[in-house]
Amino acid sequence: MDRWLFAWRRLQGRLWFRAALYALVGVGAALLAVVGAPWVPDDVAERLGGESVEEILTILASSLLAVATFSLGAMVTAYTAVSSAATPRAASLVTSDEGTQKSLATFVGAFLYAIVGVTAINANYYGAEGRAIIFIVSLCVVALVAFRLLAWIDRLSSLAQVGHMVAVVEKKTCEALTDRRRRPFISGREGALKQGALVAAGSTGYVHNVDPQRLQEVAEALDCEVQVIAVPGAFVRRGEPLARISLETCEDDVRKQFVSAFALGPARSFDQDPRFGLIVLGEIATRALSPGVNDPGTAMQVIGVGVRLLDDWARTTPDQPEDQICSRILAPGIEPDDLLSDVMDPIARHGATDPAVMIRLRKALWSLVEGAEIFEPAVSRMDKHLLARCRQAIAYKPDLNTIEKAVP
Repeated sequence: MDRWLFAWRRLQGRLWFRAALYALVGVGAALLAVVGAPWVPDDVAERLGGESVEEILTILASSLLAVATFSLGAMVTAYTAVSSAATPRAASLVTSDEGTQKSLATFVGAFLYAIVGVTAINANYYGAEGRAIIFIVSLCVVALVAFRLLAWIDRLSSLAQVGHMVAVVEKKTCEALTDRRRRPFISGREGALKQGALVAAGSTGYVHNVDPQRLQEVAEALDCEVQVIAVPGAFVRRGEPLARISLETCEDDVRKQFVSAFALGPARSFDQDPRFGLIVLGEIATRALSPGVNDPGTAMQVIGVGVRLLDDWARTTPDQPEDQICSRILAPGIEPDDLLSDVMDPIARHGATDPAVMIRLRKALWSLVEGAEIFEPAVSRMDKHLLARCRQAIAYKPDLNTIEKAVP
């Protein structure tokens, strides 16, 4: 993904960004109402430009601060609940949830709009025509706040539920998997350079994004090829290689040009890292199978989600147009064995003592092979290890026999 587009999407995910935009719109609406005053008819100004507009703004200002504070408290509670019930890695999706951000931003923006409006009225900033416009805008703000409040109440009913978080993680993972499947080699082609200069990382962290267009531009300017070594999701230390270029040496200015195509952060991200979403799903299932939670139903739900994601990934075909392939970029693909292990192996490891979960897992694995033969070698190995774990963990022979006979 283009590095500027990636930065813009990351900025949109920040809780304060949308709230700041709504606040600016609210303040702008309150101050610019005087601009439309010349076009307000006299009878409308006489009827709507009275003292009632100040009362409406006062009610909004006094109530929305409490609503915004309550909403933030509810969001923090949901964040904490998701961290303990699901996994801390999924908790970041609570604050980046679009519905949550819109609700909080609406409350903050409407509050600032009311404050600025009351202050402007008391300063005699508006005439009767301006107050009429503020009256109409205030009615629209009240309707918007009421809608967002109802939507926020509905969102709170499911925000901290484990099942809802599984669905949210599934959606994020599906987007990343589909994007990588359509561009399996990060807009380049498969391959590796046997020799060449290494481009080292300037900091330590996880790779969040690789900008193939930037790599292509720099490689064309230097008339070389570049191999991506650290794909999104990889952890690199300062000085470890991010890429290899088909040049004998790599000066500092050249290295900086290539490094600018890589975005690093302290933790893994869902956006361009499909394996991270599968790992989080495995963590949710592991937490559900722990003795303190004892919720095999959630583990079975994750099994179904994993099969659906991997089946969709296998059935999606690369469809990147030829003119969009970066011919100077070489990159590795994703191995089916890694995808399967990320989501299913934790369930097989921690649920080996639960016959119901193991039966469901075996049936799911072999059903995946029927629609996606690419997973057959990985499924065969995992099924063999799964049965070995069950034979060690389950002493009751009838349960063990049921697991072994679950798949013909």
